[in-house]
Amino acid sequence: MQKIFKILSIRIIFATAVLGMSGCSGPPGQQASEDVGPVSSYARNSMAAENPSGLIRIAEGFERSGDFAGARALYAQALAALPGLQQARIGLARANAKLGLSDSAIADLTLLLAEDPGNRTAIVTLSQIHATDGRYQTALTQLKAIDELTAMELVLRGKLRHLTGASQSGHADIMSALDLMPNQSGIITDAGLSFALIEDYAGSIALLRRSLDRPTFGSRAQQGLALVYALSGQRQLALRLARDILPPEELQRLEPYFRYLPRFSKQEQAAALFFDRIPNETIARFLQNATN
Repeated sequence: MQKIFKILSIRIIFATAVLGMSGCSGPPGQQASEDVGPVSSYARNSMAAENPSGLIRIAEGFERSGDFAGARALYAQALAALPGLQQARIGLARANAKLGLSDSAIADLTLLLAEDPGNRTAIVTLSQIHATDGRYQTALTQLKAIDELTAMELVLRGKLRHLTGASQSGHADIMSALDLMPNQSGIITDAGLSFALIEDYAGSIALLRRSLDRPTFGSRAQQGLALVYALSGQRQLALRLARDILPPEELQRLEPYFRYLPRFSKQEQAAALFFDRIPNETIARFLQNATN
């Protein structure tokens, strides 16, 4: 599972990250000689021979836990066992993108879509990879291939519209998603952040405060509120909320982020909040201002 509050790590995502991996050996064949986490090589090989789809489900579990290298190995083995397995091709592309191999992931998905233009999962995955790498307009264009968007697809389009100068349309998309799935915690958080990005802080706070008492969502709502208060310039209140849910060392790293977030452009704010991405030029601008 991804960290709910990953934006507070203040990572800068480089599209060229993990370049050294390009020299690594290719994906494993059908027969593996190494264990992957608790999955022995014997179990991998048996499943690849008898049930490649089951191997994909295990790979998805590795992916959800954040072990993208393990997921990559299992997806690749399932694909070697059954080359026509589209689910394995898409999973392998996702894992490659998470490991910094976006070019390979995009090439694989583009080839898949040339063979199967209507593959919805491939379309959305390709859009997500472009978005994560900062190609927001390309990601938005990709979604035009889908006629009727699901709630989660509406959220993705809404985020991308925020990032391409159409914040009101983006907010409408995310609110439509909330209408479809009113109890989905991720959509509630995204809706709260979307309200804040159009400077409707009262709407944002009201939405997130209603979720504070939910047993499975209280801390996530508090995290969202901290971001909203930071965005509105109420840094001390944001830090007070974050102090209850973050360790001291994380809180210390968070303080400058909260200080600078209100001074980002609207697109920079949306990139930081929705995709955990602070472009290099943004960092350089603030560093230069600090030294002047």
